[in-house]
Amino acid sequence: MAHKDDAVRLRRATGWCRVTGTAALVTGAVTALNLLFPAPENRLLGDSSVIYAVLTALLTALWWAGALLAPPLTAPALSDGPGSASVPERLPRRRMTRATLLPSLFMSVLPLVVVRTIGAHAGPLEPVMPLFLAVAALISLFLLRGWLSGLIGGSAHSGPAELRRDAAAGAVDARRVRVGSAVWTGEGDGRWSASRRLMVSAEDRQIALRTADEESAQFPWLDLESAAVLEGREGWLCWAAAGGSWGDPVEQMGAALVTDDGYVVWGSTDRHVAEAAYAPEHSHPTAPRRVRRAPRASLYRPDVHRYALAMAAVTLLALVVAERGVGPDALSWCLALVAAGTGVRGVYGFTRRLADRPGPGWEPPAASRGREGHGRRDGDRV
Repeated sequence: MAHKDDAVRLRRATGWCRVTGTAALVTGAVTALNLLFPAPENRLLGDSSVIYAVLTALLTALWWAGALLAPPLTAPALSDGPGSASVPERLPRRRMTRATLLPSLFMSVLPLVVVRTIGAHAGPLEPVMPLFLAVAALISLFLLRGWLSGLIGGSAHSGPAELRRDAAAGAVDARRVRVGSAVWTGEGDGRWSASRRLMVSAEDRQIALRTADEESAQFPWLDLESAAVLEGREGWLCWAAAGGSWGDPVEQMGAALVTDDGYVVWGSTDRHVAEAAYAPEHSHPTAPRRVRRAPRASLYRPDVHRYALAMAAVTLLALVVAERGVGPDALSWCLALVAAGTGVRGVYGFTRRLADRPGPGWEPPAASRGREGHGRRDGDRV
């Protein structure tokens, strides 16, 4: 199938990439904050914004090189001995990342940075700068609200914490399944939600395992990033017991896929799937067993990151040059406006490309539509 060819190009997320990538995001955010609150002009700190920007560029280059040289992603079987097909009593926590919130923080302060940069070289614009500052502050507060929502975890779904408690207590509701295709279901409209699914087959029908935070400001497919290397494996799809632990009636319920060779993938399923699993014949005891989260895949996408990095480079360079005031005031204004345009264009272009284009390991749109149609005929019902 087409996606198997793509799976060859999946790369493993290395420690080098995680360290250099996170450091680059941190220094980029520090650069933005330094532009917003510049250090006093002196020989030691007078060019701190330039130093932070150069450090950001260097760390980004190191991250890029590491991503290009990362080894292919594989998921070798874990030797577990007899009883390896039991439901484990200890489930690892979900894999999440907050690192991608740093670009969102940059966007939150960008309006204020642009206006402050213009204000430092206001000239004839001085009388209207308070109005510009008030508008920029309102925009930044609106963006900051979205950033804080992502910081606390985005949209919440019932299940993961309750499921871990149920497993530790000795029993969970589960179905035997076979891991199917990693399906890209994006509609090409630039939205984050429901863009990727892992199809698993129970005895009677298919079930779509979605990401558990489809509306989060984080990368929404992080728990499913390694889905393509798990195809063909068998295991358990587990839910928390019904009742009070489920809380509010939400559409999606947290679920964990546990393969027989010891890999765990967290996601969510339709609420009716979990409700149907809450039956005596679907309750299974848990037992001590060695499991771990599926291997972490690199999030680097050449077709996405090259564009985003180019926009980020132009934004930082324009802001630093404008803040230093190397030319007339009009030049600083123009550079600040260029930075605002490329910053917004970079962020929205980045998210749109992620939502519009399937990455390595995911089936292309034509194949996805066919499988998605089959899944909808069966429904997410068991």
